[in-house]
Amino acid sequence: MDMIQFEEIIRKFQIEGEITEVHPLGHGTVNHTYEIVCGGIHYVLQEMNHFVFKYPTDVMNNLFHVTEYLRTIIEREGRDPDLETLTFIRTKAGNQLLQTETGSYFRLYRMIRFGEEMKKPDTVETSYEVGKILGQFHRRLRDFPVEQLSYTMPKLHNMKHVLSAFLDAVRGDICFRTSDCQEQIQFVLERSRKTSRIRDAVKAGEIPLRVTHNDTHYSNILVDAESNKAICLIDLDTVMPGVSILDFGDSVRAGAATFDEDEKSGDIELDLELYRFHLQGYADEMGRVLTDREKDLINYAVWLMALERGICYLTDYLNGDRYLTDFSCERQNLYRAVNQFFLVLDIEEKSEQMTQIAKHVFLRHDRVL
Repeated sequence: MDMIQFEEIIRKFQIEGEITEVHPLGHGTVNHTYEIVCGGIHYVLQEMNHFVFKYPTDVMNNLFHVTEYLRTIIEREGRDPDLETLTFIRTKAGNQLLQTETGSYFRLYRMIRFGEEMKKPDTVETSYEVGKILGQFHRRLRDFPVEQLSYTMPKLHNMKHVLSAFLDAVRGDICFRTSDCQEQIQFVLERSRKTSRIRDAVKAGEIPLRVTHNDTHYSNILVDAESNKAICLIDLDTVMPGVSILDFGDSVRAGAATFDEDEKSGDIELDLELYRFHLQGYADEMGRVLTDREKDLINYAVWLMALERGICYLTDYLNGDRYLTDFSCERQNLYRAVNQFFLVLDIEEKSEQMTQIAKHVFLRHDRVL
C-alpha cells in the first residue's frame, strides 16, 4: 500500500493527527502488519488474513471482550493497562473492524513501545517469566463469563479431529509419502488411544472451560527491553473458550525443549530445570485457581501438546505441505514432526521426574500461600 491508501484507512479509525511514519512490522506469515505513527502516537495496523480467520468479526468481538475486561482488572490491581494488555481502537463508525470495498479487513491497536518479542528462554529466570505471564493472563480472566466468547477455531486442540485428519492423510497418501515415514505413522498409532483424557475430564465436569490464548509460543510474549521481565501476551487472535493446562502444555513444549522444532538436531528433549521454573511461575499465579484434576493432568498436557504438534506436522507432510510452507527444505515438516516425537519420547521417559517436580511445586506453593 502507498501512503495515500494508509491515510484513507487510518482516517476511518478514532484517532487524530498527521501520519508521519509507516513501517512494516514483525515477521508474521498470517497477517500483514505495519507500525503507524500518527499524532506522535505509535499504533499497529493489521490487515487480517480472512482465509485463516474465516470469521473475523467473531475474532474481533472476542478480542474486545477480553482486552476491555483485562483493562478493568489491571486498573483494579493498580497497574498500567496500556502496558500490560493490548488496546484496540474502534472505527469512527463505532465498529471493531474496518472492512474495505475490496473485501479486506483492517484493525488498529496501540503499540506497547517498550516491549520486545521474547527470544527462546534459555535460563531459569526467563523460563519462570514465561510461566508467570501465562498464569497471570489466566488468573486475571478466571471470572470472565466464557460463554460470551465465540469458538473462532472450533477444531483447535480437538484430538479427535487431529487424529481423523491424520488417518485420512495416511489412507489417501496423495503425495506417495507414507513409505518415507512408516516409523512415525506407527508412533502415532501406538499413542492414539491415550489422547482423550483431558476431553473426558471436561465432559465429566472435572476441568472447567476458561479463557485461553491457544498460541502460547514464547514469541507471543513481550518483555521489557531492560529488565527482561515479561510484560504481556500478544497475538490474541485465537483467544476463545478452552482448557488452560493445554495453554501451559504448549508453552512448555515450545519453551523448555532443548532445541527449536525447526532444527535438524534429532536430539530434542525437555530441560527439567526450565520446566521446573516454568511451572513455578505458572503456579505462583494459578496454583490456587486450578482444580485438583487440572493439577493431576498438567504434565499430561505437555505430552499431549507435543504429540498434537508432531501429528499436525506429519499430516501436513503427507498432504503435500498445504499449510505449513515457511521453509526451503521439502522434508521440513517431516523433520519438525520427528523433533516433536523425540520430545514426546523424552517426556515419557521423564514422566516420574515431572510428577515429582509438579507435586513439589504445588505443595510448596500451597505452604507459602
